[in-house]
Amino acid sequence: MMSSPCFFQRAFRTGAGPLAIGLITVTFTGPALAQTTPVISTGTTPAPSPAVEWKVQAKGGLLLTSGNTQTTNGTFGISASRKQGGNKLTLDGAINYGRSNVLTPVVDTTTMPNTVTALNRQGITSTNNWNSKGRYDRFLTPNNAAFVTALAAADKIAGKSFAGGGQVGYSRQVIKDDKNLLVAELGYDLSYERYVESPGKTLDPVSIHSARLFVGETLKLSPATGVTASVEALFNLNREGAAVKVDTTEKGVDAFKDTRVVGKVGLSTTLVKSLSFAFGFTLRYDQNPAPRALPGSTPAGVGYAPDFNPFSDKVDTLTEATLIYTFL
Repeated sequence: MMSSPCFFQRAFRTGAGPLAIGLITVTFTGPALAQTTPVISTGTTPAPSPAVEWKVQAKGGLLLTSGNTQTTNGTFGISASRKQGGNKLTLDGAINYGRSNVLTPVVDTTTMPNTVTALNRQGITSTNNWNSKGRYDRFLTPNNAAFVTALAAADKIAGKSFAGGGQVGYSRQVIKDDKNLLVAELGYDLSYERYVESPGKTLDPVSIHSARLFVGETLKLSPATGVTASVEALFNLNREGAAVKVDTTEKGVDAFKDTRVVGKVGLSTTLVKSLSFAFGFTLRYDQNPAPRALPGSTPAGVGYAPDFNPFSDKVDTLTEATLIYTFL
């Protein structure tokens, strides 16, 4: 769960093929809307109300391959923010979905050795996740703010049918000048996770209470180029009695044994007036990941053996390169 701003948002990954339709990103940035107060008849002109600043950004993409590799992947994301005086509201959302037609063998088991007599294609879901976040910041001073965040997400391929929660904390702009913006945050995170189940296995939902640390840097290298980097860490404070301990069938994960870390780095540069290029890398680490969901090619009604309990990988990475076109 990522709560920090960066130059680009969630993208998608898929293999290259003979035919590909690339990513198209559209950004809308609205001008500040000034609000003024009518002049009072006493002859005194009150100070105008703080300007309202709106920003809206939308990103969408589609990639298709055919022939030997047959895939369909789509992504869409949107973010919006409103700032007036010391109040700022930010909303973010993204959805990613992909299907692949993979070759599957038809095996003749009546021969010795068994032989493949034909090849079929089977459609499976290879990407299926969404996330949303709403955050409110109340600036106490120009460099200090209190914040509250609500989050909801799901990633069925990673074994999570739903993941939600909230955060509260304190945010400090440690360095703010013409080239640097260094932000540090300290707070509390509540997470609720519900897992994808397989036939014959019941997985209880898990609640996690965590301490949250965040550090993010935005560096302006030139008028056209900027770099971002951030790290967010969540340290579970409670014993997760309903969680299954990784690589075992035992229930119960002790405090500080389910650390989660998200690291991001990014580069954005303007190519021409309205066209920019962005490159980013994201690493996600989960010390006690979710039990692995059944592969999409598993026959209906088939589940894991009682003594076999595979888990999702502890590390996920995302590398993305996007073109951004800006209107207004």
